[in-house]
Amino acid sequence: MGHLANLALAHLLVRLRPLHRALHRAALRRNATTERLAAAGAIPQGISLPHALAELGDLDDLVQRVAFSTGPAEPDDDERTVEAELRARAAAEGQRLPLDALAADLALTAFEQEALVLCAAPELDVGFETVFAFVVDDARRGRPSVELVAGLTASSLLDRTQRRAALGPFGALRRHGLVACDDAGPRSTLVLTAPAVGLLLTGDGEPADLFRDPDAVCGAAPTQLPGVDTARLELLAAAVARGQLRIVGAFGGREGDRRDVALALAAQLDRPLRRAATPDALACAAALGALGWLELDHDPPAADFLDRLAAARLPLLITAARPWRATRLLETSGYGELAIAPPSFAERAAAWQAALPELDDDRAGELAARLRFGGPEIRAAAAVARASSRLLTNGELITPADCVDDACAIVSRPSALRYATLALPRHDRSDLVLPPELHSRVLDIAAFYRARPQVSERWGFARRLTSGGGIKALFAGESGTGKSLAAEVIAGELALPLLKVDLAQVVSKWVGETEKNLDAVFSEAEACQAVLLFDEAEALFGSRAEIRQGTDRYANLEVSFLLQRLDDFAGLVVLATNLRDKIDPAFTRRFHVVIAFPRPHERERRRMWQRVFPATLPLADDVDTASLARLDLTGAGITSVAETAALLAARDHAPAVTMSHIVRAVARQFQREARILNPKELGAHAHLIADGG
Repeated sequence: MGHLANLALAHLLVRLRPLHRALHRAALRRNATTERLAAAGAIPQGISLPHALAELGDLDDLVQRVAFSTGPAEPDDDERTVEAELRARAAAEGQRLPLDALAADLALTAFEQEALVLCAAPELDVGFETVFAFVVDDARRGRPSVELVAGLTASSLLDRTQRRAALGPFGALRRHGLVACDDAGPRSTLVLTAPAVGLLLTGDGEPADLFRDPDAVCGAAPTQLPGVDTARLELLAAAVARGQLRIVGAFGGREGDRRDVALALAAQLDRPLRRAATPDALACAAALGALGWLELDHDPPAADFLDRLAAARLPLLITAARPWRATRLLETSGYGELAIAPPSFAERAAAWQAALPELDDDRAGELAARLRFGGPEIRAAAAVARASSRLLTNGELITPADCVDDACAIVSRPSALRYATLALPRHDRSDLVLPPELHSRVLDIAAFYRARPQVSERWGFARRLTSGGGIKALFAGESGTGKSLAAEVIAGELALPLLKVDLAQVVSKWVGETEKNLDAVFSEAEACQAVLLFDEAEALFGSRAEIRQGTDRYANLEVSFLLQRLDDFAGLVVLATNLRDKIDPAFTRRFHVVIAFPRPHERERRRMWQRVFPATLPLADDVDTASLARLDLTGAGITSVAETAALLAARDHAPAVTMSHIVRAVARQFQREARILNPKELGAHAHLIADGG
């Protein structure tokens, strides 16, 4: 880094040489002007020509000096030759000269680079402040001003005027945060920001890391737009280009889908894309000839900003998850609209193959059926899969297709969830102990979810449905009979996470808050591609009551909202309840599968006892699973007994879990369930109940 700092400084000094000569000429012109003014009776500002020339003389050595960490270089009168040598030295070390890096990465013009060098001059030597003050005839203005920078090397009045605009708030130097300005107008002072000083003088940092235009939207236009009628998009773009339309509304989809539409529209209009969410951002977009993009969240624009949007003349794209149509805009501007629909199965499969050509048709179709990714998520997953394949290559050929499942998991997992808990399935179909016919019906739910695209899209059922096309299942039965485990197994079959709703966080006593929280729950499930589980669902999906007081009306509104949101959900949702009779019949009609989970019979309980203890847990020879299977316990109860027995064995420092530990744990479980354990049910092991406590 030390050598690069020397190169950066040398480059800055070389670029300062012609400006140094221009300052000589400007000082002489200022002196001639001052003499004419003095002859007319004007009072000078207090800086004389000898003073300014003396400072310039002292600075001669500075701007001619070129130093390297490897030793001083021979001075060269030809700045271009010296500059080429500096670039070659930097390139030999795999570096770029900071000023060149800024110019390339931020697309700075020759004048903007010149302005940076002038602003950097006082950072090299404060003597330049005297020169600047003399040139503008004001001892208080030692920093370069807009008028000085714009006019120092301008070839005409028009050139100077255009340069002033480049130094204004919409110019690249100020938009990217390279230069700060203390005021408006030609006399305002320009000062390098701290990151710019560090980069130009020492080479610290990279331009892309230090400087950004906060309202510029960068990125290549996507080649595919799943869920978008591209022909209509082209028609709208052509109408905007002809001036027949000014505003385009694009509604629906996810945030990334709407960004893709914005990039595609800007590309078709051959305009830069800029956010226009504030009056200043709107004015900047108009000044730069950009396509303004207004992405709306839950709150519409304020009335005064809406008036600015209506009065503006730049082309404007308005996007939102749900349609927003302000009459004030529609009556004053040409308006066209575009719908962003959920991508179809065929569009998702095509997008997968475009992003990862290594995928065959079956694999792309499987991903498209299982995951409701849009274009941005598919591209992100493909990029992560490619990166993972490079990291995982240890002498074996690992392709991006091998890494795509893990990549999809990374893309879809949120960093934080407010109203639900995300769990990765740990159990498979062999862990679900149910009667064979019931076991098959549970696994059918995963098969139905995979087959959904074929039925709804290829076979045309989507045209007959009023819902969002998702799969909905109701699991009813006593606590501990395997409802939540079944939901986890289904998620595992689909290689999807399970999102368990936290009802304590969702339900609110405040009017309207429960609906907002529920909307967030469904949005979180859609974002992370999860199987959504509502446990103890009767708390939310209960029957609507007759309106007898004001609060009943609001409770019924919550149920109605939930019905609508459940219809719109395109994923897989499972409701688990201990009280099926409490579920509103309007919900029951919407379920594709309704399964009643009975208490396990002796045959199922024996399988559960045989599987409940981990293989690493030592069991004594006297453990009698056949006798234990005669006890009326649910799967959750058996699991609880096994864990309690292991704790008792650990407390007793026993080498293995014995039948005595298990029987005592059974007694405790019956107490927890407020049930009476009949010793006769344990047969020959009844005497163990009292052993050890």
